[in-house]
Amino acid sequence: MKQNPSYKGKWHAPLIDNPSYKGIWKPQDIPNPEYFELDKPDFDPIAAIGIEIWTMHDGIVYGNILFADD
Repeated sequence: MKQNPSYKGKWHAPLIDNPSYKGIWKPQDIPNPEYFELDKPDFDPIAAIGIEIWTMHDGIVYGNILFADD
């Protein structure tokens, strides 16, 4: 292989200052007057669960399904 006398090593893009840089981006903290949290939500007990599985391949078997309350 022939050596390149103009080769100066791996090229890296030069870094230049951005005059519009305002620091690390953080989302604005906008108060929401309609936000609320329920301390003790009172839901009816779950009586049934429906699972809908769409697949384009036959022969798929699901052997382990976990339902937990915590």
